[in-house]
Amino acid sequence: MPSSWPTSLATAAPSFPKGFGSVFQTAHMPMDARIGYWIWLVGCALAIVSWFFSLAVIAFGVLINPFTLVATGMVGIFGGVRWGMVLLFVATMLFALVMLVVQLFMTLKLREGAEWARLGLTAITLASIVYSIILTAAGLESGGAGSVVVNILSLLMVAFFWLPKANEWFLRSTDEGTPRPGGRGPARH
Repeated sequence: MPSSWPTSLATAAPSFPKGFGSVFQTAHMPMDARIGYWIWLVGCALAIVSWFFSLAVIAFGVLINPFTLVATGMVGIFGGVRWGMVLLFVATMLFALVMLVVQLFMTLKLREGAEWARLGLTAITLASIVYSIILTAAGLESGGAGSVVVNILSLLMVAFFWLPKANEWFLRSTDEGTPRPGGRGPARH
């Protein structure tokens, strides 16, 4: 378990000491952690863009063909709005966006050597794999080769942060209080 945890939202938020360009400064990281960081950063950014694209496609589909709402169960066959389904859809989309932003913040904190962010990303990945297995077992998801490949890739993406050199760097950055990039000081408070 990490020896230091963020004490406020300000300490949990990623820092950009030299502006947004700090996101691209990874020379201080070992290669294992650097590869994992870039995979997660690009993946999170693409997932957020995909979320907005999905929302736009759904809105466009509803405007062009209102029967889309009937197919999704948000509107009954006779035109009555099923508010429970609408609220469930909105809540699901908002939850997905929040989780993507949390993953992006944790990914950006990895660049600073935050061991809690590494543990958080690992926990989110394992929870999503368990959730996928539950959906498959319940018959709500096909659980085919695509799900298996996504689950394996998710584990491999997290594994970069637990390889020996990356693990040593995270532990040293957190436990010894090594100064963070940008002069935020030691990890211990």
